[in-house]
Amino acid sequence: MNRSPFPLCALLGALTLADSHAATIVGGNVTDTLGPSFFFDSAATGGGDFTVNQPNSGAFVRSFGTLNVGAGGSTITIAGIGWASLNSATANDATSATVAISYLGADGVLGGGDDVLIGTATDAYTFAGAAGEYVWAFDTAMSATIDGLNNLFRILITPTNGTSNGSLSFKSTLSNPNATAATVKLSVAGTSVAVVPEPSAALLGGLGVLLLARRRR
Repeated sequence: MNRSPFPLCALLGALTLADSHAATIVGGNVTDTLGPSFFFDSAATGGGDFTVNQPNSGAFVRSFGTLNVGAGGSTITIAGIGWASLNSATANDATSATVAISYLGADGVLGGGDDVLIGTATDAYTFAGAAGEYVWAFDTAMSATIDGLNNLFRILITPTNGTSNGSLSFKSTLSNPNATAATVKLSVAGTSVAVVPEPSAALLGGLGVLLLARRRR
């Protein structure tokens, strides 16, 4: 029996569309969408309001808590971030945003020479028209190995609106916050895994010589 090729073509088309889908920043419950593993999860409505305007991007330095650190440091993986926004829109609302997350190294200071860029992402954003949480699940999780001698990270969020500047609104635990407030209601989903270095080739070679010598005795 001859069958129409349409269903197969439609399926292939659907798969192509699915593969080409890019992450977007959408309204939703941050904990349920990005969980269960978080470095911290404080995205919530209520509190003070402030707006980050590009090119004055929001740079938030935060502790990621106790990291799992081994002799070789720690592998950090970040699956996404979230925050809460106020309920008003402006003509300059961002249509996309870029985030860069960096480990600040043992000295805990940006630019000290031991910083590690965990990763960057740029995705579309649409204001949902009401106060609420925004979820940004990265298409590809950010990952890097760090020394784990400190737990301070910098989250840099840059909003854009087409080819011009843009703005993003955030909630804070302070009633009169500013764009660099450490109390901004952010969430960062991810994990840290202790790194155990593999034995070096020289060490393995030395062990081999010792074993050979013992056999000859």
